[in-house]
Amino acid sequence: MGSKVHENLYDNLDKLSVRQKIYYPLRKHAIEKVGKLKGDVNDFVTISKLLKNSHRVFFKKKINFLYRDLKSKIDLNECDIVHATTLFSDGAIALRIWREYKIPYIVAVRGTDNFFLNYRYDLRSLGKEIISNAKYLIFISNSLEQNFNQNSFIKGLDNLVVPNNKIIYNGLDPFWVQNTIGKRDEVNPMNFLYIGKFNSNKNVVRLIKAFLKVTNKYENLQLNLVGSGGNQEKEVKKLSEKHKAKINFHGPIYDQKELQKMYQANDIFAMTSISETFGLVYVEALTQGLPILFTENQGIDGTFKEYVGESANPKSIDSIAEGLERLINNYSKYELDKIDFSIFSWDDIAKTYLDLYNKILT
Repeated sequence: MGSKVHENLYDNLDKLSVRQKIYYPLRKHAIEKVGKLKGDVNDFVTISKLLKNSHRVFFKKKINFLYRDLKSKIDLNECDIVHATTLFSDGAIALRIWREYKIPYIVAVRGTDNFFLNYRYDLRSLGKEIISNAKYLIFISNSLEQNFNQNSFIKGLDNLVVPNNKIIYNGLDPFWVQNTIGKRDEVNPMNFLYIGKFNSNKNVVRLIKAFLKVTNKYENLQLNLVGSGGNQEKEVKKLSEKHKAKINFHGPIYDQKELQKMYQANDIFAMTSISETFGLVYVEALTQGLPILFTENQGIDGTFKEYVGESANPKSIDSIAEGLERLINNYSKYELDKIDFSIFSWDDIAKTYLDLYNKILT
C-alpha cells in the first residue's frame, strides 16, 4: 500500500483489460493509507483483517489467518491465475490456493525473501514446496536471481527448482522515461546526492563517513541528502549539522519536477544499501545524467551492460570511499548515453506479464 511500483503495475495491467482482485494484508502502519482509498480502487482491492504483532513471529498462524480471511472475501473460483508478490509470505498463500483450487501461480522473489532463506530454517520445507509448484519464479533484478541460485538451500534442491525463471525489472514512472537528459560533458564532479530513507539498511551513516574521508583528498565536495524517516535519521542529522560546510540535509522532496532539479544540480548519485531488491532511484539518477555508486551483488548490479558507475562493499567505509573516488576519476568514461531506458517502461512490463499469464493459461 503506497508503493508506486505495484500501483503502476496494476494500473497498466488494468489498461490491458486484465481483471484483477488484489488482496492486501493489513498491518497497523498502513491503516491510515487504507482509509484514504477512494473510488474505483475499492472495487478491486480487498483489505484483510488487521494482522497481529504476533504474526510477525508465528508465520504459519499468519498464513492460516490470512487464507481464511481471503476465502471469506474473494470467490477464488472466479480466478485463473495467482500472482504472489513475495516468495514466502505471499507464496505460501498462493500454494494454499493451488492445493485447494488447483489455480496456477507465479511468484516474485524480492530482497526481503533472503531473510527467510537464510534464517527461517523452519520454513525451508515450505519454501521448497512453493518453488516446486510455481509456474514461474520472477526476479526483479539480475543480482537477485544470482544470489538466489547461489544460496546453499536453493542449491540443495537440485532439479526441484522450477526451470521457468524470468527476470522482469520494475518500471520507472513515465516522467523519468520521458525526460532523460543523457550523459553530461565537461563536468568537474563535486556534488554527491543521496535520496531515500535514513535507516540501517540504507546505510547512510557509513556513506557519510566514507564521503568525509574523500573530502580530505578533493576540495569543494558537497553531499546532498534528500529523504526522511528511519532509525538513523537523528544520527544523519547530527552528522550533517556537525559538517554543515560539506553536508546539506534537505529533508523529503516529493514533487517530481523538484526532484529533477535536485538530480540536475548534482553530479553523482550514491546509495550503498545493505540489501536492495532493485532500487529504481538509481535508474532515475541515470536518466538525469548521474553515474551511480551502488552495492555489489545487490539491486541493479548486473542490470546494465553499459559502464554506468561503481560498486562497493556496503559494510566497508573504505570500499565506499574508494568507489566515490573512482566515480570522480572516471567521470568522463561512463556510458550513460548508451542506455535504453525503454526497458523500464511500465507499458512494456505489463505486456510481458500478460504474455506470461497467457502462456500459463494455454
